[in-house]
Amino acid sequence: MTKRPSLFSPKTAAPAQQAEPAPVAPTVQPEVADARSDPAPAPVRYPKASTREGKRVVTAYISPEAFRQLKRIAADEDRQQQDLLLEGINAVFEKRGLSRIA
Repeated sequence: MTKRPSLFSPKTAAPAQQAEPAPVAPTVQPEVADARSDPAPAPVRYPKASTREGKRVVTAYISPEAFRQLKRIAADEDRQQQDLLLEGINAVFEKRGLSRIA
């Protein structure tokens, strides 16, 4: 087996120095399965925390300063950031006359 040429070397390499093409393995045709005999495999289901069942993810991009401030408030009040975010979402709902369901 010959050494591969450097990407930074000149493009004019002698043919003897170029690597030989790798041998091609013969291809094997997969057998076509009868649709009645072999059902499709079930999708993989990963475990989900029971507290997240039936809920959706919401993402927001905030500045680094706002992120640090949110972390600091959560630490000062010994709460999770998610709890503070839910409090804010509920405040938005309340301001618009909607029920606080978050």
